[in-house]
Amino acid sequence: MPCITFFLLIFCGQQGYVVLKEYKKASDKLSSAENTLTPLWKQTNKFTLFTPALNQTTATAPVKAPLAAEIEGIIRSDDAWLSFAVIKTPAGQRSYREGESLTGFDDAWIAEINQDNVVVNYGGTPQVLALKKPDYFRGDAEKSPAPSTKDPGADNLHLDDYLVLKPFFEQGQLEGFNINPRNASSFFSQSGLQKGDVVVKVNTVDMTKAAEAKKIVASWSKMKEAEVVVRRHAHLENIRVNVLNN
Repeated sequence: MPCITFFLLIFCGQQGYVVLKEYKKASDKLSSAENTLTPLWKQTNKFTLFTPALNQTTATAPVKAPLAAEIEGIIRSDDAWLSFAVIKTPAGQRSYREGESLTGFDDAWIAEINQDNVVVNYGGTPQVLALKKPDYFRGDAEKSPAPSTKDPGADNLHLDDYLVLKPFFEQGQLEGFNINPRNASSFFSQSGLQKGDVVVKVNTVDMTKAAEAKKIVASWSKMKEAEVVVRRHAHLENIRVNVLNN
């Protein structure tokens, strides 16, 4: 009996030592974990009411400079394909129809041809170019013309100072140009012209063909004299107009 009791004490002591050792290990691990964790109340978050704004740059499209172009003449028709404009650019002077690119510019094309101006799409932006001599085709020849302010004896007088050309269409076809007085001068009647005359030829140039007529339209303001053939009623008349003889 004393032997059994002795062995029980040894066994219990050994088990107690094992339990104490395992408890110590667990306690050490827990303590180490607590040291590594930072309480939420100790965690500091930097907070500012206002944060610096990021530098924002707004990209703006470059502004296109006005086109270096002049409208020398316009022939306008209800059918867009019959309309054309004579435009002068640094690359030269030539005629254009709607949709054609403007010579000398990478991103410019003819958007519209109107009675007294041409709209050019230049880099996605429309630019309106007014006719240099809008009285050519304004369609207001029936209105009372303004008296000329130029000296009749001046050397800079040209046909354009006395006579206005306006395209005349029949059934969509160019049949010539109406010729009307620009002012109250007697030059029109003294030259042998009459109201209703239609110019069909100027200096042998056929004015019923748009491709040829555009040359006369472009140079009319520079000419001092011309041989014109007009259709008057059912016959043709040859008339010489000369500002030097006015």
